[in-house]
Amino acid sequence: MATSTTWDLRKLQKYLEKKQPGPLYLVFGDEQFLVDETVKLLKTKALPNGIDDFSFDQFYYPETSAGHVKDTVETLTMMSPCRVVVYKIGKGLKESEWEELSPVFENPVPTTTLIVVADKVDKRKKYYRQINENGAVVELKRPFENQVASWIEYIAYRHDVKLASGVVALIHQFVGSNLGEINNEMLKLKQFIGNEQRAVSEDDVMRLVSRSRIDSVFDLANAIGRRDRAHALVCLANLLEHGQNEVGVLSLITRHVRILHSVREGIAAGLSGARLSTQAGVPQFFLQEYVTQSRGWPPERLTKTLQALHETDKALKSSPVSSHIWLENFVIRTCS
Repeated sequence: MATSTTWDLRKLQKYLEKKQPGPLYLVFGDEQFLVDETVKLLKTKALPNGIDDFSFDQFYYPETSAGHVKDTVETLTMMSPCRVVVYKIGKGLKESEWEELSPVFENPVPTTTLIVVADKVDKRKKYYRQINENGAVVELKRPFENQVASWIEYIAYRHDVKLASGVVALIHQFVGSNLGEINNEMLKLKQFIGNEQRAVSEDDVMRLVSRSRIDSVFDLANAIGRRDRAHALVCLANLLEHGQNEVGVLSLITRHVRILHSVREGIAAGLSGARLSTQAGVPQFFLQEYVTQSRGWPPERLTKTLQALHETDKALKSSPVSSHIWLENFVIRTCS
């Protein structure tokens, strides 16, 4: 399966609906849920009769050397027509270790599907070119904000969970854009529903989603919406102290500001009630709070704030300065 461009999960799914997996994959990205889903998909498709000791090996770096993985890939399969080898390398291998794997990148073994899973890769390197030419590169990026609702529906479908009207927006509101956390909350909802043949309701979500998560997320977003700098800084510190990812925090803030922008536009267009709720993408019983907050945000301030969020996002991903400092600076500037 040769390709000259990177793939995503959906493109891979479409390909595997008609064809068998190829012998070589490099899977990486900053959305762990999608990475896990991709590896699971490749394993299932490559081994349709199930996994056993003869057909599947999974190794982790640095516990297992690149040379040992190469030898495993090149060993003839026994008791099974094909094999899957997964090598999880985290932040990556040394140059010499990549070179040890070069023979199976340059000439993939047709009876083995080798899946190299990394946090990030260097697209300028020889190993990347080899895999891109002789196998497939699958890059899993965080979804854009306007794509999260579709992913919530996808995750619900994967777990055979039906969602009542308004529940997708509510889950997005409470959990944010991290697909792994959304998946965890969906598992809770599935367990709660059990064998009942009904859709998950908004009340179910309110009951099951972590109370501390709901309170913390709403406290921070609403403090910024009210431009209450002191309370926003306290809420931010609380979220970060309890392990919330900085990029995740920023995505929650960005969503809140975009909703305020959408509410202002909807009101200007004469919308109200359910129509305004639909335009803004929020459950109706939260709408009045957004309407109240939006009055303190002139359009030009919203535009400048969205630009500041974009700059902060870039800084979080590239600057050597501690991430929490960038977030604190954003709150101080925005809530002044």
